[in-house]
Amino acid sequence: MKLPARLLIFALLPACAAYAQFSLYQVNGGVELPVGTAFDFGAVDAGAQASVPFRIRNTSANPATLAALSVGGVGFSLTAPAVPVTLASEAALDFTVTFQGATAGLYSAGLEATGISVLLMAEVQQGLSYAVSTNSGWQPLITAGTPVSFGSVAAGAANTVHFLVQNPSALYLTVPAISVQGQSFALAGTSPSGLLLGPQQNAAFDIVFTPPGGGTFSGSLRAGNLVFAMGGIGIAPPLPAPSVTLSLAQNASAQQGTAAVTFAGPVPSDAAGSLSLSFQPLAPGATDPAIAFASGSTTVPFTVAAADTQAQFGGSASAPFQTGTTAGTLVLTASVGNATAQQSIVIPPAPVTVTAAQASRGAGSITLQLIAFDNTRSAGKIAYTFFDAQGNPVLPGAITVDSSADFAAYFASSTNGGVFSLTAVFPVSGDAGQIKSFQVQFTNSAGTSLTPQTQF
Repeated sequence: MKLPARLLIFALLPACAAYAQFSLYQVNGGVELPVGTAFDFGAVDAGAQASVPFRIRNTSANPATLAALSVGGVGFSLTAPAVPVTLASEAALDFTVTFQGATAGLYSAGLEATGISVLLMAEVQQGLSYAVSTNSGWQPLITAGTPVSFGSVAAGAANTVHFLVQNPSALYLTVPAISVQGQSFALAGTSPSGLLLGPQQNAAFDIVFTPPGGGTFSGSLRAGNLVFAMGGIGIAPPLPAPSVTLSLAQNASAQQGTAAVTFAGPVPSDAAGSLSLSFQPLAPGATDPAIAFASGSTTVPFTVAAADTQAQFGGSASAPFQTGTTAGTLVLTASVGNATAQQSIVIPPAPVTVTAAQASRGAGSITLQLIAFDNTRSAGKIAYTFFDAQGNPVLPGAITVDSSADFAAYFASSTNGGVFSLTAVFPVSGDAGQIKSFQVQFTNSAGTSLTPQTQF
């Protein structure tokens, strides 16, 4: 009874003069098959998709503009590049028309392009239908619909969803092969595959979702040529509380220590996290790039294997770090999942520490060169004393210089923590060769420090 309506739609299509520059083809296995004024998608099962690739080619000797390309009709959709587009001679544009119908019947649509008008036809055959049980009752499944949700399930636990295959027709229909794809999804119990369903009969089956850990999982239900998407979320069980353990010979600048991350009990599954090192300086605005892990970074990743309690830093149970050259508080923070743990180290203020000292004689002068650090960044007075071969101070004795302003200016712009280098030149009257050693005393807010007598 519906066939005349199909013919009527065809008869109502407007006549259109042929455009010589564009031709329409169906692409089948790479072969172009000319398309006339009508194209039939054939029989399509209810809910199934049928896609056909087409090609429009400029068959003229000159460039031509394809100004329009559209499909209008229930169940038909178009996937194509944007138009207008200019095609060179013999150049082509590929596109796809997809059809999907939910109920049995005849469907038609108009495919319109510049100089082209084609009637598209399809017939939906009544077959088996599929439904899923929800809080609102049985909901029909469609292949392009929202994935069936299995909800959020704790890792290792399971959630079962009920499905129904229905025969709404007046015929006897056989349930096709039913299978499930996707990690953590599986058919539960007996499958209705191969079962002969009479008119208005149905058969139930179950699919179970068992996530092995945390994360998002996807799968699909395949029933004959129909494919329905499924999805679920795995919730990882909470990790035991982490803690940070530090190993440091002394809480002072210029030290190396190690940090380890342990857990209060075995972790339920493999996990990954990070350990970060931050610094709160005692001197406002001070920065210190030497406060870092051995890699030079202030953050290092770690992993912990299922059933273990000890984090691993690239195969090592601890992460080496340096305390830098600036007084303040170092904070180590372990983060894994939603859990964090912290451990702090206070680096107290200390007198200036000299790490290298040397002197050289010149024509009528002696030059001292020192490398040191002041973790308070407050150095001021410096006293220089020179000695003869017998260890007696050389006149005039200690030479005291107030360098407070110079140090303040230096540290105001320095980004190297408390490190500094110092060069001091002293003119000498007489034989500079009689001067055999020197000693330097620094004063800062934490006190004074004195270098050993350094021979030169």
